[in-house]
Amino acid sequence: MSLNRDIEKLSMLDAKGHKLKIIPAEVTGHFRKYRDWTEAFLVLFFLILPWTKMNGIQTILLDIPSRKFAIFGLVFFAHDGPLLFFLLAILTIGLALLTTLFGRAWCGWACPQTVFIDGVYRRIEILTEGKYFDRRQLDRSPMSLNKFLRGSLKWFLFILVSSIIAHSFIAYFVGAEDLIKMIFADPRLNWWPFILVFSTTGALAFNFGWFREQFCIIMCPYGRFQSVLQDESSVTVAYDVARGEPRKGSADYGQKKGDCVNCFRCVEVCPTGIDIRNGAQMECIACTSCIDACDEIMVKVEKPKGLIRYSSLDGGGVKYLRARVISYTALILIAVMGLSYNIINRSPLEIFILRGKDAPYALNTAADGSLVLMNHMRLHLENQTFKEMNFKIEEPADWAPHGIHLTMPESDIHLPPGHFVMLHFFITAPRELVKGTGKFTTKLDVNGISKIFTIVGPTE
Repeated sequence: MSLNRDIEKLSMLDAKGHKLKIIPAEVTGHFRKYRDWTEAFLVLFFLILPWTKMNGIQTILLDIPSRKFAIFGLVFFAHDGPLLFFLLAILTIGLALLTTLFGRAWCGWACPQTVFIDGVYRRIEILTEGKYFDRRQLDRSPMSLNKFLRGSLKWFLFILVSSIIAHSFIAYFVGAEDLIKMIFADPRLNWWPFILVFSTTGALAFNFGWFREQFCIIMCPYGRFQSVLQDESSVTVAYDVARGEPRKGSADYGQKKGDCVNCFRCVEVCPTGIDIRNGAQMECIACTSCIDACDEIMVKVEKPKGLIRYSSLDGGGVKYLRARVISYTALILIAVMGLSYNIINRSPLEIFILRGKDAPYALNTAADGSLVLMNHMRLHLENQTFKEMNFKIEEPADWAPHGIHLTMPESDIHLPPGHFVMLHFFITAPRELVKGTGKFTTKLDVNGISKIFTIVGPTE
């Protein structure tokens, strides 16, 4: 295998450690077409989703200050933290499984960093500054009116698009309808959302407009994890060394040349500036640009496609039935079952009847001289929806024959969404009701929902 002497330095740095501006060439081809469709779908999905509703509430709403969360019609609150564990486990282990099977397919096809840079910001550059060759020439040329105007227009559009993305992003956290009201209101009335949108716009413009591949190479931890998550059967973008080497210009006299014509087209189109022919590298995001570029050249030189292609690290193809894949799949299924069980058995109204903190019971003397048993109870009601609820506490019909009575400060309860209330009430009953066993099991009706509890007293 022929190695480039620059393999031991980061692709976006020169020999002296200065940042190189990477301007990748445009490419067309099989994978490029599908990536265009994927990026368009993901961008529209991200921008439109917070403006849609399911079951009358925003499809995804992460109201952190109020500790209220809506995800595809399901409503969660802070006490639903265990459900978050299952969700995070599914996402984390799912990413590990995807990496084990297909390498960094997430990075190249679905990561927001790749999707927005490649699908939006780089297209703005093409619109304002031309194709990659024109942009490279413009970048090397001295400052001029033409360069200034083109650059100004580019950054104006960068900031405009970043603002649109930032507003949609913030809508996930403050609510789309509230965001619209804030946009048309005085910024002084909503300082924190205003500052958050302003700073997010700046961060997005800086990241997607200038920082770009440096985030993937320097800051993103996933690139470091991939070497741990992958194995020899993982599928990734790879160069066929046996077929390509020795490449053109490096073959010895009389030696049969490989199919690689050493055109550097694969390097020209790489968004992180690496040479895929140097083997698996941390900077590679598996975007498939080099595959399309190489296939295009192979067609021109009348050689078979696939010199650069999706291939396993050991060249044997993907093996689905292996210990790591089976383990990850089993863990995901366990997490999915745990999440499903908890969601299915979760009620929009949480009701608990707890005993008071004082003595379990008290004996009082009634007006007729008989002993009356009294139990102090606490009723916990929690509205687990995004809608207001009104509750009516009623005595069941079968209490009257037993002489049981309910005493409560108020029986009509109004509860805002996501709120809970603790109500104290007292149960009075004849002493004879618990004689012998010391307890009597009954129920309390809350909006037609019966909750069982036990009246206790002396056994004698």
